[in-house]
Amino acid sequence: MRRYSPKIINIYYLVLRFDYTFEYLDYFTINNSLLKSTTFLLSAVVEQLKPIKVYNNFKEDRLQLIKDQKDKTGVYCLVNLTNGHIYIGSSFNLAIRMINYLNTTFLKNNRNKNMPIVQALLKYGQDNFSVLILEYVNVENLSIRETYYITHFLPYYNVLKKGYSSIGYKHTEAVKEMLSELAKDRRHSDKTKALISRALVGENNPFYNKNHSVESKLRMIEANSAYPVYIYNSFRELLVIFPSVGTLAKLINSNHSTIVSYIKNGILFRGEWYFSNLPFNLNDTPKISKWSSKESNNLITEIIKNYNIKKAIFVYNINREFICKFEGVTHAQKELNINHDIIKKYALSNIPYKGYIFSYERLKDL
Repeated sequence: MRRYSPKIINIYYLVLRFDYTFEYLDYFTINNSLLKSTTFLLSAVVEQLKPIKVYNNFKEDRLQLIKDQKDKTGVYCLVNLTNGHIYIGSSFNLAIRMINYLNTTFLKNNRNKNMPIVQALLKYGQDNFSVLILEYVNVENLSIRETYYITHFLPYYNVLKKGYSSIGYKHTEAVKEMLSELAKDRRHSDKTKALISRALVGENNPFYNKNHSVESKLRMIEANSAYPVYIYNSFRELLVIFPSVGTLAKLINSNHSTIVSYIKNGILFRGEWYFSNLPFNLNDTPKISKWSSKESNNLITEIIKNYNIKKAIFVYNINREFICKFEGVTHAQKELNINHDIIKKYALSNIPYKGYIFSYERLKDL
C-alpha cells in the first residue's frame, strides 16, 4: 500500500472533509502554502456549513460576539485557522459558552482540559480561531440539530463524532483509592450542617415560593446532558431523540448503566427498541420532534408497559417471511412446542429449524 506524508494526508483530509471540488486538481500535490491560507480555510468551512453569522477572529471579535449572542440558544462551530480542523457544539446560552472558551482558567480546569477543543484553544490561542453561528434553535431541538451537523461534517475535535462522552471510561485502581480517601474527609460537622440547613430553609432559600418554568427545566436538562440518546423501533425507524441517558432512564424507570449497556451492545431493549448515541443513518429524521411532547410521553408509557420483556423472539418461515413475535423464549416454546434451548440456539444463528427461523431482532430483507 502506498504511504503518504502527514502533510499530504492532512491536505487530502481537508479537501475531502469539506467536499471541495477543484477541477483538474491533484489532491495529493496541493501546494502547502494553500493550506496555510486562513482565507481559504475559512471560506471552505463557510461554503459547506453556511452559517448565519461569522466572526473571523475569536479574540479580536469577542466583544461583538458576546453582545450579539447574549441569551441566544443555538449551534456553533469553532474553526482552527492554522490547520482547518473544526469543532461543533451547542449551548442554551451562546454568549456564556464563548466567555468560557475565552477564559484560560476555565480551559485549564481539570474537568475541561482533556477535551480536544480545549487543548487546541490552549495550544493555538483564541486569536487563531474563527467562530461561526450555524443556527438558532429552541431548546427541545438543540441536540437534534447539533447531531445533524456533527454526523454530516464529522468535526475533527468532536469526541466519538457525537459530542463529548465518557462512556466506557474507567478510573484506575489508584485513582479510585484516592477518591475514596478524599470522600472519607468530605464531611461537615453537625454545627456546619445545622448552619447550612438554616440558611436554606423557608424564606432564606433564594428559590423559596418559586417554580421553574417548563422552558427553564428543559434548559437545565439540556445543559447537563453529555450526549443524546436516539430511540429506534425494531424496524430501525428513528422515533425520538432524548437529551441524555439520565433523562431517559428516569422516565422509563430504568438506570444509567442498563441503558449504556444496551447502547454498547446494540440489542433490542424490552424486545422492541434500540438505544444509540449516534444515528443509524445520517439522513434519519425522528418521527417525534420533541422529546417532551405528548407523543413522546405515549412512547415512554409503552416502553414502561414492556418492563417484563427481556428478549423477544421474532419468528419467520424458511422464506424469511415474518410470522409472529413472542415476548420471550418461554412463550415461543409454549406456542410452538419446541424446547427453549433449541430456540435460543437457533435464534443466534438464524438457521432454519423445522420450518422456522428464530431471531432476537427483525431480519433484514435479502
